[in-house]
Amino acid sequence: MKIGSSTASIPNPTPLLFLITATAVLLWPDASGVTALLVAAAIAVPIAAFWLSYSAAGAVVALIIASTAPRLFVEIGGLKARPEHFICGILCISIFFLWKKRTQPVRWIWPDYLLMAYATMNIFSSLFRSIEPRQTIKWALQQVLIILTYFFLRVLIQDRKDLRKAFMAMLVVGAVAVGYGIICFYSNLIFGTEFGMTIAQYGDLSAPYGVQYEANLLGSTSGALSVMMLVMYLYEHRRRFLVGFALALAGMAISLSRGALGATVIGLGVVAIFSLRKELLNRQVLGNVARATLCALLVVLPAVVPQYAERFNTMDIGEPAVDPNTLTRIVQVSSAFEEVLKHPMLGGGTSSFQLAFDWQALGEEWEDQGWIGNTEMRVLHDTGVVGLVIFFAFLVSLYRRSRKVLKLGPNPVLVALLASALVYCISFQATEGTLLAFPWVHLGLIGCAISVFFAADAGFGKEVQQTISG
Repeated sequence: MKIGSSTASIPNPTPLLFLITATAVLLWPDASGVTALLVAAAIAVPIAAFWLSYSAAGAVVALIIASTAPRLFVEIGGLKARPEHFICGILCISIFFLWKKRTQPVRWIWPDYLLMAYATMNIFSSLFRSIEPRQTIKWALQQVLIILTYFFLRVLIQDRKDLRKAFMAMLVVGAVAVGYGIICFYSNLIFGTEFGMTIAQYGDLSAPYGVQYEANLLGSTSGALSVMMLVMYLYEHRRRFLVGFALALAGMAISLSRGALGATVIGLGVVAIFSLRKELLNRQVLGNVARATLCALLVVLPAVVPQYAERFNTMDIGEPAVDPNTLTRIVQVSSAFEEVLKHPMLGGGTSSFQLAFDWQALGEEWEDQGWIGNTEMRVLHDTGVVGLVIFFAFLVSLYRRSRKVLKLGPNPVLVALLASALVYCISFQATEGTLLAFPWVHLGLIGCAISVFFAADAGFGKEVQQTISG
C-alpha cells in the first residue's frame, strides 16, 4: 500500500503569513506600512536568500546594483534601510552556502585583518564611548553591515574571470545610473520635473542625484567611472569603453560638484601620465579620446557653464567662508574637531556627531547639517586616533600590495580600480561616502584583484604569494 507521495509537497505558507500579519498589527496597529513590509519581507527574503545561495555571480551583481542606489530606502525603527542593507543582510545567510561552493580556499591578505579591526573599533566606540550607546550601536551595526560588502566580494570572487565579470558589471551598472542622472537633469531643465533632483542644492541651483545619495556623490561616482572607462580603453581600444568614458564625463559635469570636478581632472591627469610612461598612447588613441571628450562637453557645456560660473563666483580664496557650501563644511569640521578633543583616542561612536551638533545655537537652517563632510574627520570623530590609524593602515596596505601585483605583469582592471580610487580619495575630502556601500565594493574589488592575480598562473612561486599575502 502506498502511504506517501514520491514528491514532497511545498508547505502552505498561509498560516505563517497570517501569524506575521497578526503580530505586526498588534505591535503597530497604526502602521499599515510596517505590516505590509513585514509580510512582503517574509515572502521575499527566503526567496532572495535561496537565489543568492545558488549563484555567486548573481550575488555579486546584486551587491553592485544595490550599492549604486542608496537614495532608495524604507524607514524601519528610525533607521533608513537601503537596498544595500537588505542585500547584505540576506548575504549574511547565503554567504555560508556560497563559501562551501568555492573550489579553492579564500586567500586572506593583511588588509582584510586591518579592516576587521576597523569594523570592531566602530562597535567598541559606539558601545563604550558614545553619549547615547543605544542609538550609535545601531548606526555602528549598519556601518559593519556595509563593510561586509568588502568581505562578501572576497569570498564570492575566486579567479580572474570572476573579477573581470564583477568589474564589467560595475561599469555597466554605473553607466546606467549615470545615464539616469543625466535624464533627471535634462528633464528638470526642459520640463521642470523634480524626480532625481535636489531643488536648490547650491543656493538657487538645483542638481541631480539620480539614484545616488546626493549630487556630490553622483559627481564622485561619475568621475571615478570616467577614469575606469578611460583606462580600459587605453588598454583594450574597445569603442564601448570610449562611449562609457564620454557618458561618465557628462554625468560628472551635470552634478555641478566642484570637488568631483577637481578630483576627476586630477584622476584623468594621473592616467595620462601613466599612459605616457607605459606607452599606451598613440596618435589614433589620443584623437579618439579627444573626440569623445569633445562630444561629452558639447552635450553638457551649454547647460552647465552658466551654473558653474555662478558656483565659482561665490568662491573667494582670501575669505573662503563667503561661499555658503564652504562655510557649512568649515562649521561642521570645526564643530567635529571640538568633539574629537573630548574623546581623542577611541572616538565617540559611529555617526555620533549628529547627536552632539548644536544646530539650535546656529539657527534653524542648520538643523539638517549634523554630518561631517570629510572622511578623515568623520573616522577620527567616530573611532578616534586608534580607528583613524587602523583605517589609514588598511588603505596603505591595500595600495602597497596593489603596487607589488602590478610589478608582476599588466593588470588593466587593477590599474582602473586604483586610478578611480584616487578620485574618491580626493572628492571625499568634501563629501563623505564611506557610510555607504559603493566605496567598499570598490575596495573589495581591489582586494580581490590582489589575491586572485596569481591564482591562475602556476608559475608564481610561494615567495611571490607570501609577498602579496603578507
